[in-house]
Amino acid sequence: MRVPFQNIAVRLSQRLPQGPTWSAGLAYLKALHISTLLIWCAGLFYLPGLYAAHPDVDSHHDFRRLRIMTRFAFVAVISPAALVAVFAGTVLVFVAQVEGGWMAAKLGVVSLMVLFHLYCGRLLAKLGTEPAFRPAGAHLLLLIPPLLLIPTVFWLVLGKPPRRKGGHAA
Repeated sequence: MRVPFQNIAVRLSQRLPQGPTWSAGLAYLKALHISTLLIWCAGLFYLPGLYAAHPDVDSHHDFRRLRIMTRFAFVAVISPAALVAVFAGTVLVFVAQVEGGWMAAKLGVVSLMVLFHLYCGRLLAKLGTEPAFRPAGAHLLLLIPPLLLIPTVFWLVLGKPPRRKGGHAA
């Protein structure tokens, strides 16, 4: 079953040029998606460790430095990587005309990753005003969502069904 806008994407992708240049462009897009996805995933593991350091900081100077480092990681590295990974993945879905149950499951898990990312941003704002509102060990529990979500996405991608002759995955 196709969603309404997927018919438009199929028609557009049929008009796209084919050949070695197109294949190279698709390979670069996949590389961009994978590299930014790796940065985003690493950031989702890195943030809980940074958050856990907030309650233990003694001096104002050290807290300020940790705060700057945490905000920079979230705003300048992790969030842009997340946006590019999601955008490149969306383009790949439509250009490659990928469909199937595994894709719906993958998009569901990626949506949970986005929600966790947004929660981390909300937590970052709260840590700026109340650095010790939660003990460090509680922040380390934030490692559990990425430990569950990221391997699930990789498992879904690596276990996807082979492409059929028409170009669509089952």
